Amino acid sequence: MYRSILVAIAGVVTGSLVPPRGVAAFSPAPTTVGRCTRLPVPALYANVYDDWRSDGVVDTMSLDEDNVELVLQELVESDYGKSMFGVHDMPAAAGITGMVDFVEIAGPEVILRLSGAFWHRRETVLGRAAMYLNARIPEIVEVNVEDASELEDFEDVVDEDTGEILGRNDKRAPDFNGDRATMEYQGIDPDMRGPFPSGVGGLRPGGSMINPT
Repeated sequence: MYRSILVAIAGVVTGSLVPPRGVAAFSPAPTTVGRCTRLPVPALYANVYDDWRSDGVVDTMSLDEDNVELVLQELVESDYGKSMFGVHDMPAAAGITGMVDFVEIAGPEVILRLSGAFWHRRETVLGRAAMYLNARIPEIVEVNVEDASELEDFEDVVDEDTGEILGRNDKRAPDFNGDRATMEYQGIDPDMRGPFPSGVGGLRPGGSMINPT
């Protein structure tokens, strides 16, 4: 049975004001001051997902397999994704191997697969993906994982003969610098900051944080 996260997100604004990656935003016409003509400076955006996290505005699209895969790719390749997914150099160097993949569409429901080791809680990873998928593709009403075990950060080690639980394995990526344990000890949610301090690697200074809860 699938374990699901309902995508009920209040306050996420959708629209058509953010241009695609690498395309200049609207700028005013050139202005003339005395004998000099001042040309407008184009405002460039980094990544559609990063811009959405900053201002909550994003183009929407219809629900189909190609679009779901495109939206997931935007998440993975974003500045934020560069702190979460193991396809990037900095997370990979810290032992992060986690990845999110599209499995199938079932009506208004999207099934994903989480694999590898994440520094973040796996429910956080799914929550980020679910929120963004719904913002980009409003037809989506539910985002699930293929198997409930994909959301478990720990797994029991069971004796095959007796069924006795011998211990627990930590499925998370290593706490390579001790920051995760320190934040947990201080009562801080490590996922709010991620594995790297602000301004390092995948975190973009000045952007607001849209949370999956």
